[in-house]
Amino acid sequence: MVYQEQFMSVAHTLGGFDLGKTDYLRKAIGKKKADLMATLKADFIAGAVGNGCPDYEAEEIWHKIEVAGKYSFNRSHAAAYALTAYCGAWLKANYPSAFYTVALQWADDKEIPSLMAEMERCSSAKIVPPDINRSGTEFFTDYATDEIFWSLTRIKQVGVKTVEYIVTERDRGGAYTGIENFIHRIFRYKLKKYSYWDDPDNAEEAVKVPVNARHVKHMILAGCFDRIEKVGAVTERCALLERAARELGFSLSEKDFPQDMRGRHFFWSQQQIAVSGIGSIDYRRIFNNSEARRQVKGKASYLTLDEVARDENDGRRATVCATVVDVTEHTYKDRETGSRKRFAKLTLSQNNRLAECVCWNDYYMEHHTVIQSLKDRVVILTAVIRYSDYNGCNTLQTYRNSLLFIQS
Repeated sequence: MVYQEQFMSVAHTLGGFDLGKTDYLRKAIGKKKADLMATLKADFIAGAVGNGCPDYEAEEIWHKIEVAGKYSFNRSHAAAYALTAYCGAWLKANYPSAFYTVALQWADDKEIPSLMAEMERCSSAKIVPPDINRSGTEFFTDYATDEIFWSLTRIKQVGVKTVEYIVTERDRGGAYTGIENFIHRIFRYKLKKYSYWDDPDNAEEAVKVPVNARHVKHMILAGCFDRIEKVGAVTERCALLERAARELGFSLSEKDFPQDMRGRHFFWSQQQIAVSGIGSIDYRRIFNNSEARRQVKGKASYLTLDEVARDENDGRRATVCATVVDVTEHTYKDRETGSRKRFAKLTLSQNNRLAECVCWNDYYMEHHTVIQSLKDRVVILTAVIRYSDYNGCNTLQTYRNSLLFIQS
């Protein structure tokens, strides 16, 4: 049985349900309401047995109905989903840039990393940072270069009204020529220190500009001004922030932008990812410039998470550099003692690539405090690659002498 109509037919003809109760069952299946299903079980078994069905078969059939919520559809939905899936697959195969432009626009924040990873494997389209002179409220694709420009509304705290105001000014006065030009034009009714600005026609307009200093800061961090300012390295965004700060009257705090981090590429890439969801950290560069490189030499080879996933690397000891995006604690029952033991799972990220690292009990208990503090930090660690039947792919697993270095 696949379709909800089939389960309804069985309930009606075999279980003796009237049409009202049959529809009640359909709602319980569709909404996955286990408590509602439980109230119908006795009636179904009694009706089926009364119609000559052995009780054990009635139990088996009811079990199939109970689990139907995990996979069944009504036939009209199944047909619609099948057609939608077919059209989506055809567009993805033949017009990948257009497909991924729309897919990214409608994706949740959690879906975007896997979507971008898939796009890298399946198409020549390339996601680029938002451009203050090209981006708008939606993702924009330049089909001549196959570049998908990030939507300005995907930048943290930058809403639709803010973007519409920026785009309207761009359409009215032409392309922005630099960070100062952008600030002068956007804040012309607010920054009265510039004598050449006229008073607004509408007095209320001076306080209704839906752009503030935080928006500007986040747009700089997201890379919106990289093209017009000819930014060659992400570290140069620091100078842009300082120029914007002079114009708008804010300062870069030591807490948010520590002096010892301002010259590090990965710090600015992390800032970009944090405010926009886009960015690329050069993890190999972090490893090459770290003290860890000397200490792991000869003990484990440096591998990317892509290389960790390859079948031929099962069993190898690897050194990886990645961002820890999640830390969770779990327990298992020790076969010898029967006691519960704790272990941790780290979700590691290299840009759009994810992998799991299991910190087993002996290592976890020895480094418990450090491991629990790793979320959102860049680490270098050594581990062994093992295929996981549970995950269906290679994972990293610590061993007793695994090395761990925190980079940020």
